[in-house]
Amino acid sequence: MALMKCKQCGGDVASNAVACPKCGAPPPRGASIGKKVAIALAGLFGLCFFGTCVSALSKGGSRGSASAARASARSTEAATPVEIRTLLGEYSNNEVRADANYKGRFIQTTGIVRDVKKDIVDSIYVTLGTGQQLEIPVVQCLFDDVHAKKAASLSPGARVTVRGRVSGLLMNVVVRECEFVGL
Repeated sequence: MALMKCKQCGGDVASNAVACPKCGAPPPRGASIGKKVAIALAGLFGLCFFGTCVSALSKGGSRGSASAARASARSTEAATPVEIRTLLGEYSNNEVRADANYKGRFIQTTGIVRDVKKDIVDSIYVTLGTGQQLEIPVVQCLFDDVHAKKAASLSPGARVTVRGRVSGLLMNVVVRECEFVGL
């Protein structure tokens, strides 16, 4: 049993009391479970929105032939194959260790398409998971515009292989400089 302060008189009120023993006012109540869930979901949405904005802004204005040149340079770089379950599991269990293993490294992984979208600055991204519902985190792959046709050909549920450089965890495991493999 915890003691709380009465909103009316400032006296101590037991958390399980029906009324304040000093003034008879109803005891203060904490936030309901519904309110707590709503606050948590609003915070989660805010983090997703903020993460997408930061991701898009840090990508910069990479469009056109410069994007194509970077894409062809990346295609010669060796990518380490990583199972998507392993990547997501390691970031879920210990972000610091996962960053030490993957951040800044070029990887190749295969997953199930969840979303194919554009962020607020019109940059293309595809989210990949293992196929489980309500999976958090997922891999968020950021693509240059040269990959727009390939991204447009995808549908949720499709299995796809991507290569890219891991940036770390920002709500999702963010992978930049992505390109499709075998698509």
